[in-house]
Amino acid sequence: MLELNILILEIFIILSIIILIFIFSLISTDILITSLGLLIFLILIIPFHLLLEKLELITLINNLESSPFYKLIIFYSWLLNIFIGISLFVELIYLFIYC
Repeated sequence: MLELNILILEIFIILSIIILIFIFSLISTDILITSLGLLIFLILIIPFHLLLEKLELITLINNLESSPFYKLIIFYSWLLNIFIGISLFVELIYLFIYC
């Protein structure tokens, strides 16, 4: 269970970094900062999804797939990443058109 707790902690740390980048790029109206935010988001999304896959695998190995907690973490992480990615992309297009 220690490995599972550390894995969830890593997922939450990367997710919090992604959210902070998203908030910072929303506050800023500079094309460079928004572009860097999108680039850092795209760089962080690969290890984040690898951690989610590992979480899914560990829950299957430990017979925890019936626990709704881990399913909610996986589902809302995917949903939040899709929302942040689309928002950053739309904001970048908006800044390129109107600035």
